[in-house]
Amino acid sequence: MLKIKELLLACRLLERGAPSFASRMRIVTTLLLIFAAGPALATTYRWVDANGKVHYGDVMPSQQSGLGHQELDKQGRVVKSTPRTLLTQEERRRRAEETAAHDEHMRRVEDQQRRDRALLSTFANESEIDLARDRALILERSNLNGLQSRLDSTAAKLSFANKQLARLRAARMVEPANLAQMRDEAQAELEQIGAAMRQREKTMNGLKQRFEADKARFQELLELKAIAR
Repeated sequence: MLKIKELLLACRLLERGAPSFASRMRIVTTLLLIFAAGPALATTYRWVDANGKVHYGDVMPSQQSGLGHQELDKQGRVVKSTPRTLLTQEERRRRAEETAAHDEHMRRVEDQQRRDRALLSTFANESEIDLARDRALILERSNLNGLQSRLDSTAAKLSFANKQLARLRAARMVEPANLAQMRDEAQAELEQIGAAMRQREKTMNGLKQRFEADKARFQELLELKAIAR
């Protein structure tokens, strides 16, 4: 577009009539220099789109703004590089995942360090860990025994209700609503107590595993302290 404008301007000057042959030659020479310099000054852009495909062009697309590009001369040499200032959607997603994974790792490291400090400050030897485990298990066994007593009592109530209902059915007598309600409530309570007992047993197994892991870690920490000395 610039070369066309220059050409039209020169033609107008020639049409008006230059005062001398030398002046006309200067105009022609200027036009030749403009056309000769044009290709040398042309810029080729190189960029990579969001899918990783390389593109070349005389004009940078607007959607590529901020994603980085290079400017090449006629020989394909890089004369200028514009760094990336924005991230693609996929890169932002990966960056977020990496950040979340790093944060989770650091959280676990901090939790482990906190548990290590608690172990060393709470116990002097492995025997004290065993004592703490036994005290925790005694409490859980006490809770379990209380549930077992409730279970036995509720089972007896259910057995009584079922026997009374069976006797009335055998005698073809009307079944009282209170007996049916007693049976239904006892059955529901037995299910609840059974679930609670299973949870207590699971808790006891978890306590055993946790204290065994604490003992193993406690021994490791003592060995590390000995090596550090």
